Amino acid sequence: MKIGKCTITTAEIWGFYVGIKLATEMRISKLVVESDSKCAVELIQNQKTSVEKHSQSTLIRAIKELLVGLESVVVRHIYREANFCADAFAKAGQEQEDGVHCFKLPPAKVAHQVLADRSGMKFSRSVTL
Repeated sequence: MKIGKCTITTAEIWGFYVGIKLATEMRISKLVVESDSKCAVELIQNQKTSVEKHSQSTLIRAIKELLVGLESVVVRHIYREANFCADAFAKAGQEQEDGVHCFKLPPAKVAHQVLADRSGMKFSRSVTL
């Protein structure tokens, strides 16, 4: 699925929706969702503040409805350095045909990132004070 040109937050929200919808279709009842978009995570996690004025409010409500149907769900923010594997898949996906693609083995373009992620490789984060 191609969502066209949009903000990073909108792309992340769509990623939440597609991933969570796929998990529910696969009857996965316990799910951990991680994103390096703090804004998107807060929009999904927030129970008190209304998101009605957000341009993606309908999609955010749909995500929350999907989450209610899960036995256990954790939605959390992670730093970009910890999200390198997902970023590699997203970049590789830009060259794929539309649709959801499931792989038995990781594509060659992301094999190194998957191996590093599986082995628990850590990356430094530079912070300017």
